[in-house]
Amino acid sequence: MKAFPIIRSMAALTASCLVLAACGSSAKQSEAGASAKKVTIGVSFDLLNAIRQAEKAAIEKAAKAAGYDVIFAVADKDPQKQSSQIQDLIQTRKVSAVIVIAQDGQQIASSISLAKAKNVPFVAIDRAVADQQNVTFQITGDPSADGRLSATEFANAAKTKPLKVLELVGALTDQNAIGRRDGFNAALKGDPNVTVVSQVPTNWDPAQALDGTSNALQKNPDINAIFVPSDFLLPSVQSALTSANRLAPVGDPKHVFLVTIDGDQNGCKAMRDKTLDADIATPVDDFGRQAITAITTALGGKAVDPRTVQTEGLTLNQAGFAKTSPQVWGCVA
Repeated sequence: MKAFPIIRSMAALTASCLVLAACGSSAKQSEAGASAKKVTIGVSFDLLNAIRQAEKAAIEKAAKAAGYDVIFAVADKDPQKQSSQIQDLIQTRKVSAVIVIAQDGQQIASSISLAKAKNVPFVAIDRAVADQQNVTFQITGDPSADGRLSATEFANAAKTKPLKVLELVGALTDQNAIGRRDGFNAALKGDPNVTVVSQVPTNWDPAQALDGTSNALQKNPDINAIFVPSDFLLPSVQSALTSANRLAPVGDPKHVFLVTIDGDQNGCKAMRDKTLDADIATPVDDFGRQAITAITTALGGKAVDPRTVQTEGLTLNQAGFAKTSPQVWGCVA
């Protein structure tokens, strides 16, 4: 009879152990579940200039709001390096999804195929890729529209003074460069007041832009307008104009009419200094926000629709600078 208290104590102890074990198991399962739900986005950029910094910040802001982590890599304009980076992100780092600005829209196809094989959402931003059938989502500017918007500024200026234009062209592996060139030229075709007297390839290389602009100004001293397809090349053009003693503000007889695209800090400063006539600003905040939204949709098992989005740039010119500049990322950075 005296053994009963001992038996009751042992039973209570056993029950306590079972409860503790169950609680411990539940806690571990909860931790495992939380770990399994953690989303990490792998990001690979072609390079890291002013507009890429803004795009990176937009992705990080949207990812943070969604509770996602970000691993960031830069390919330094090397498509092979970018391919290796994406392979590492997917196969070694085990990221949940990737966001890519492709150095080469054709060569990136192997990375898109890898992501699809591993069931990792692949989002392309800023630069269009050739293999659009296998990307989860793509958001870019509308390069043809931006070229046309640039052309409108030239056409309007040429109504009071005929323009002889130097046209710079970006890398022909980049759909942005091709679209901006084609949109610009198509919009000005047949305009009797605008003549493109020289077209300079730059491959998005500031040194090539500097040399090409300098040579064109020497060969064609009557050039009085320049189309710069990215603010990235604007400092090179300004240097060439300075060397030729032709960098002057709007209204000065020496002023060379200038229009560029992107809306970065270089462009906004030149607008404030009145040495730049117009800048077609890229909506970089939209890129990051919509990329993260698409990833959330894809990870939830749903199809992203629409799968391809183009966003037209915002015209920032001298007449509307005060009103429009607060909407331009480079002017408020």
